[in-house]
Amino acid sequence: MPQAFDGIRILDFTQVVAGPYAAQLLGNQGAGVVKVEPARGDQLRQIFKTSSQPPDADSAAYELVNRGKRSVSIDLKNPAGRDAILKVAAGCDVLLENFRPGAMARLGLDYEAVRKARPDIVYCSISGYGQTGPLAGEPAYDGTIQAISGMMSNNGHPETGPTRAGFLPVDVPTAFLAAYAIAAALFRRAQTGRGQYVDLAMIDTAILMQMSVFSQVFTDGSGGGLIGNRSTAAVLTADAFPCSDGYIAVSAVTRAQGRIVLELAGLDPDLWDDFDPNDPESPRSREVADIVYAAFRQRPMKDWEARLRGAGQSASCVLDAKGVAGLDQMAHRAVFQDDPAENPAAPRTIGGAFKANEDGPAIAGRVSAIGEDTEAVLTDFGFSGADVATLREAGAIRSDEPSAPA
Repeated sequence: MPQAFDGIRILDFTQVVAGPYAAQLLGNQGAGVVKVEPARGDQLRQIFKTSSQPPDADSAAYELVNRGKRSVSIDLKNPAGRDAILKVAAGCDVLLENFRPGAMARLGLDYEAVRKARPDIVYCSISGYGQTGPLAGEPAYDGTIQAISGMMSNNGHPETGPTRAGFLPVDVPTAFLAAYAIAAALFRRAQTGRGQYVDLAMIDTAILMQMSVFSQVFTDGSGGGLIGNRSTAAVLTADAFPCSDGYIAVSAVTRAQGRIVLELAGLDPDLWDDFDPNDPESPRSREVADIVYAAFRQRPMKDWEARLRGAGQSASCVLDAKGVAGLDQMAHRAVFQDDPAENPAAPRTIGGAFKANEDGPAIAGRVSAIGEDTEAVLTDFGFSGADVATLREAGAIRSDEPSAPA
């Protein structure tokens, strides 16, 4: 059965996580992705590597977001190389790039230039701060966007200060948003016949991730701040409570739920009413919270999890990544899958983000070496053997090492 994006061709100029993963998500649904890489390769090939991997191996993170893509390496500063890529772009439905604003224009590959070759192209630019404004030209990575967007100011304990997340809370949602925007633009094109330019900024994604905080900011100026492990609902029984052997996260946010939790802890349920969510650091609020913490320390976290879930409450032990990978529940999901390439360095991989009764995402295949598919891709897009030879003689495509884009 055809997948959702079968027949769609994507020209992917992106590196690291957000852009490559956006293209990967569409590739998992059938799109054909051509990845344009610099001579040194995508930065992610060497980021997040483990000590057990040999120096010349690609990181497992790179493999996760670049499966099934064909890699070409063409010197975009070489006029012949630029013209060749424009011809490839003319045969594609989507162009995705995450250079700093202005870089593609300097290469002669901006939206207006590409639209002349393919008038109905869907062209998506991902950047840190967007294509215009005083910060448009600034470099951006996940950590700096966490800082400038307010994420870090809302993550951490008052005693220790702002904390950077131990994962990628900006890059990965940006990938999802980009894939959604591209899918929407393709659907629009199917209805109108018109292409579209999409300007997508990581800072916008980070703000969307904090919509509950900004809703308060725009209501009365409140919202945000370091609250440790307490829920943003700021109630007594929504917290990560220390147990005798770990932590249990409880999300009992209503009065009825909270009273049930307090009873399970052997406490007076009326303590709920003594905690002031508007002033959680008041002496009485602090006293009540300490009573609840002390009660949770009396039992192991698995015991609490069973008791709370048995009473219909939302609760979970705080697990590390290995613990999550070992959950029986994950056998019923599509997110962890065996590596179809049987790569001994990565016997398990991240698969689909959802399941469907028909079709759905599927791992797209293996990872290409830098520039491995250059000649085959050019041939698929109408270049003859003589054309490819001419490009090679002009230095537009690699022989031993390709030239890097700007």
